[in-house]
Amino acid sequence: MEKEKIKGIIFDLDGVLLETEYYQWQGWVIPLRDFGIELTKEKYFDYAGKSGKQIDKELIKDFNLSIKEGELLSKKEPMLIKWFSEQRLKYMPYAKEAAEFFSSKFKIALCSGGPREEILLKLEKAELIQYFPIIVAGTDVERSKPFPDIYLKAKELIGLPDEECLAVEDTQYGLQAAKDAGLSCVSIPNEYSEKQDFSRADLVLPSLKDLINYFS
Repeated sequence: MEKEKIKGIIFDLDGVLLETEYYQWQGWVIPLRDFGIELTKEKYFDYAGKSGKQIDKELIKDFNLSIKEGELLSKKEPMLIKWFSEQRLKYMPYAKEAAEFFSSKFKIALCSGGPREEILLKLEKAELIQYFPIIVAGTDVERSKPFPDIYLKAKELIGLPDEECLAVEDTQYGLQAAKDAGLSCVSIPNEYSEKQDFSRADLVLPSLKDLINYFS
Protein backbone atom coordinates (compact mmCIF):
# COMPACT_ATOMS: atom_id res chain seq x y z
CA MET A 1 0.00 0.00 0.00
CA GLU A 2 1.36 3.42 -0.99
CA LYS A 3 -0.27 5.88 1.38
CA GLU A 4 0.24 8.84 -0.97
CA LYS A 5 -1.83 7.16 -3.70
CA ILE A 6 -4.93 6.51 -1.58
CA LYS A 7 -7.92 8.62 -2.66
CA GLY A 8 -10.81 6.42 -1.54
CA ILE A 9 -11.61 4.79 1.81
CA ILE A 10 -14.21 2.02 2.08
CA PHE A 11 -15.38 1.34 5.64
CA ASP A 12 -17.01 -1.71 7.12
CA LEU A 13 -19.76 -0.88 9.66
CA ASP A 14 -20.21 -3.40 12.49
CA GLY A 15 -17.12 -3.48 14.69
CA VAL A 16 -15.36 -0.70 12.73
CA LEU A 17 -17.68 2.29 13.11
CA LEU A 18 -20.36 0.96 15.46
CA GLU A 19 -20.10 -1.24 18.54
CA THR A 20 -22.79 -3.61 17.28
CA GLU A 21 -21.00 -6.95 17.06
CA TYR A 22 -22.54 -8.06 20.38
CA TYR A 23 -26.00 -7.82 18.81
CA GLN A 24 -24.86 -9.72 15.74
CA TRP A 25 -23.66 -12.53 18.01
CA GLN A 26 -26.85 -12.55 20.11
CA GLY A 27 -28.92 -12.67 16.92
CA TRP A 28 -27.56 -16.20 16.38
CA VAL A 29 -27.48 -17.21 20.05
CA ILE A 30 -31.24 -16.88 20.56
CA PRO A 31 -32.51 -18.99 17.61
CA LEU A 32 -29.85 -21.65 18.27
CA ARG A 33 -31.11 -22.08 21.85
CA ASP A 34 -34.31 -23.55 20.37
CA PHE A 35 -32.11 -26.50 19.37
CA GLY A 36 -30.33 -26.75 22.73
CA ILE A 37 -27.17 -25.13 21.33
CA GLU A 38 -25.25 -22.39 23.13
CA LEU A 39 -23.13 -20.36 20.71
CA THR A 40 -20.39 -19.06 22.98
CA LYS A 41 -18.54 -15.85 22.30
CA GLU A 42 -15.37 -17.88 21.63
CA LYS A 43 -17.18 -20.05 19.09
CA TYR A 44 -18.68 -16.97 17.42
CA PHE A 45 -15.11 -15.84 16.66
CA ASP A 46 -15.13 -18.46 13.86
CA TYR A 47 -18.01 -16.66 12.12
CA ALA A 48 -17.62 -12.94 12.94
CA GLY A 49 -17.27 -10.90 9.75
CA LYS A 50 -19.06 -13.26 7.38
CA SER A 51 -22.41 -12.40 5.84
CA GLY A 52 -25.59 -13.55 7.56
CA LYS A 53 -26.37 -15.87 4.66
CA GLN A 54 -22.94 -17.48 4.94
CA ILE A 55 -23.10 -17.84 8.74
CA ASP A 56 -26.59 -19.35 8.54
CA LYS A 57 -25.35 -21.95 6.08
CA GLU A 58 -22.27 -22.79 8.17
CA LEU A 59 -24.16 -23.01 11.49
CA ILE A 60 -26.66 -25.46 9.99
CA LYS A 61 -23.79 -27.61 8.72
CA ASP A 62 -21.53 -27.31 11.79
CA PHE A 63 -24.31 -28.19 14.25
CA ASN A 64 -25.97 -30.73 11.94
CA LEU A 65 -29.37 -29.02 12.08
CA SER A 66 -32.27 -30.53 10.14
CA ILE A 67 -33.65 -27.19 8.92
CA LYS A 68 -33.69 -25.31 5.63
CA GLU A 69 -31.00 -22.77 4.79
CA GLY A 70 -32.14 -19.29 5.78
CA GLU A 71 -34.28 -20.42 8.73
CA LEU A 72 -31.89 -19.13 11.42
CA LEU A 73 -31.32 -15.92 9.48
CA SER A 74 -35.06 -15.33 9.12
CA LYS A 75 -35.32 -15.35 12.92
CA LYS A 76 -32.22 -13.22 13.44
CA GLU A 77 -32.95 -10.28 11.12
CA PRO A 78 -36.27 -9.10 12.67
CA MET A 79 -34.66 -9.21 16.13
CA LEU A 80 -31.80 -7.00 14.96
CA ILE A 81 -34.14 -4.46 13.37
CA LYS A 82 -36.10 -4.32 16.66
CA TRP A 83 -32.95 -3.97 18.79
CA PHE A 84 -31.38 -1.32 16.58
CA SER A 85 -34.66 0.60 16.50
CA GLU A 86 -34.87 0.63 20.29
CA GLN A 87 -31.27 0.77 21.48
CA ARG A 88 -28.89 3.71 21.58
CA LEU A 89 -26.04 2.73 19.29
CA LYS A 90 -22.49 3.18 20.51
CA TYR A 91 -19.63 4.33 18.32
CA MET A 92 -16.39 2.44 18.14
CA PRO A 93 -13.59 4.70 19.48
CA TYR A 94 -13.03 7.72 17.16
CA ALA A 95 -15.67 6.55 14.65
CA LYS A 96 -17.37 9.94 14.32
CA GLU A 97 -14.00 11.70 14.08
CA ALA A 98 -12.88 9.23 11.40
CA ALA A 99 -16.05 9.75 9.36
CA GLU A 100 -15.60 13.52 9.53
CA PHE A 101 -11.88 13.43 8.79
CA PHE A 102 -11.94 11.03 5.85
CA SER A 103 -15.09 12.42 4.23
CA SER A 104 -13.44 15.85 4.09
CA LYS A 105 -10.28 14.60 2.35
CA PHE A 106 -11.18 11.39 0.47
CA LYS A 107 -13.98 9.75 -1.46
CA ILE A 108 -15.56 7.40 1.06
CA ALA A 109 -17.98 4.51 0.93
CA LEU A 110 -19.53 1.97 3.27
CA CYS A 111 -19.39 -1.76 2.55
CA SER A 112 -21.32 -3.91 5.04
CA GLY A 113 -22.45 -7.52 4.77
CA GLY A 114 -25.81 -6.82 6.43
CA PRO A 115 -29.15 -6.15 4.73
CA ARG A 116 -29.67 -2.60 3.43
CA GLU A 117 -32.64 -1.92 5.74
CA GLU A 118 -30.49 -2.71 8.80
CA ILE A 119 -27.51 -0.68 7.55
CA LEU A 120 -29.58 2.44 6.85
CA LEU A 121 -31.32 2.16 10.21
CA LYS A 122 -27.99 2.02 12.05
CA LEU A 123 -26.42 4.85 10.06
CA GLU A 124 -29.43 7.11 10.62
CA LYS A 125 -29.65 6.37 14.34
CA ALA A 126 -25.92 6.98 14.76
CA GLU A 127 -26.07 10.17 12.65
CA LEU A 128 -23.42 8.86 10.26
CA ILE A 129 -25.48 8.51 7.09
CA GLN A 130 -24.53 11.95 5.74
CA TYR A 131 -20.88 10.87 5.47
CA PHE A 132 -21.55 7.92 3.15
CA PRO A 133 -22.87 8.79 -0.32
CA ILE A 134 -21.99 5.25 -1.45
CA ILE A 135 -23.37 2.29 0.49
CA VAL A 136 -23.08 -1.33 -0.60
CA ALA A 137 -25.03 -3.92 1.40
CA GLY A 138 -24.68 -7.68 1.50
CA THR A 139 -28.10 -7.91 -0.14
CA ASP A 140 -26.82 -5.92 -3.16
CA VAL A 141 -24.60 -8.80 -4.31
CA GLU A 142 -25.08 -12.51 -4.86
CA ARG A 143 -22.23 -13.44 -2.51
CA SER A 144 -21.22 -11.26 0.42
CA LYS A 145 -18.16 -11.48 2.70
CA PRO A 146 -15.86 -13.43 2.72
CA PHE A 147 -16.32 -13.36 -1.07
CA PRO A 148 -14.98 -10.26 -2.91
CA ASP A 149 -18.22 -9.34 -4.73
CA ILE A 150 -19.24 -6.64 -2.24
CA TYR A 151 -15.90 -4.82 -2.55
CA LEU A 152 -15.86 -5.20 -6.33
CA LYS A 153 -19.23 -3.41 -6.34
CA ALA A 154 -18.02 -0.69 -3.94
CA LYS A 155 -14.88 -0.16 -6.01
CA GLU A 156 -16.97 0.23 -9.16
CA LEU A 157 -19.23 2.81 -7.49
CA ILE A 158 -16.38 4.81 -5.94
CA GLY A 159 -14.78 4.99 -9.40
CA LEU A 160 -11.12 4.64 -8.48
CA PRO A 161 -8.45 2.10 -9.50
CA ASP A 162 -7.38 -0.59 -7.03
CA GLU A 163 -4.19 1.14 -5.92
CA GLU A 164 -6.15 4.26 -4.90
CA CYS A 165 -8.67 2.41 -2.70
CA LEU A 166 -8.27 1.31 0.90
CA ALA A 167 -10.68 -0.90 2.87
CA VAL A 168 -10.99 -0.66 6.66
CA GLU A 169 -12.06 -3.94 8.27
CA ASP A 170 -12.20 -5.54 11.71
CA THR A 171 -12.36 -9.24 10.75
CA GLN A 172 -10.37 -11.82 8.84
CA TYR A 173 -13.31 -12.42 6.49
CA GLY A 174 -13.80 -8.76 5.65
CA LEU A 175 -10.05 -8.56 5.05
CA GLN A 176 -10.25 -11.59 2.75
CA ALA A 177 -13.09 -10.01 0.75
CA ALA A 178 -11.19 -6.73 0.33
CA LYS A 179 -7.87 -8.33 -0.62
CA ASP A 180 -9.49 -10.74 -3.07
CA ALA A 181 -11.12 -7.70 -4.71
CA GLY A 182 -7.63 -6.28 -5.27
CA LEU A 183 -7.72 -3.59 -2.58
CA SER A 184 -5.32 -2.60 0.16
CA CYS A 185 -6.77 -3.17 3.61
CA VAL A 186 -6.14 -1.82 7.10
CA SER A 187 -7.40 -4.12 9.84
CA ILE A 188 -8.54 -2.89 13.25
CA PRO A 189 -9.35 -6.02 15.28
CA ASN A 190 -11.76 -5.90 18.23
CA GLU A 191 -12.75 -8.27 21.03
CA TYR A 192 -14.81 -10.43 18.65
CA SER A 193 -12.10 -10.79 16.01
CA GLU A 194 -8.73 -10.34 17.76
CA LYS A 195 -7.91 -14.06 17.53
CA GLN A 196 -8.52 -14.22 13.78
CA ASP A 197 -5.77 -14.24 11.13
CA PHE A 198 -4.79 -10.76 9.88
CA SER A 199 -1.59 -11.80 8.08
CA ARG A 200 -2.91 -10.50 4.73
CA ALA A 201 -3.52 -6.97 6.06
CA ASP A 202 -1.39 -4.15 4.70
CA LEU A 203 -1.49 -2.62 8.16
CA VAL A 204 -2.96 -3.66 11.52
CA LEU A 205 -3.84 -0.77 13.84
CA PRO A 206 -5.29 -0.57 17.37
CA SER A 207 -8.00 2.00 16.61
CA LEU A 208 -9.47 4.49 14.16
CA LYS A 209 -7.51 7.21 15.95
CA ASP A 210 -4.33 5.54 14.67
CA LEU A 211 -5.78 5.48 11.16
CA ILE A 212 -6.50 9.21 11.33
CA ASN A 213 -2.97 9.85 12.60
CA TYR A 214 -1.53 7.66 9.84
CA PHE A 215 -3.12 9.85 7.16
CA SER A 216 -2.69 13.19 8.95
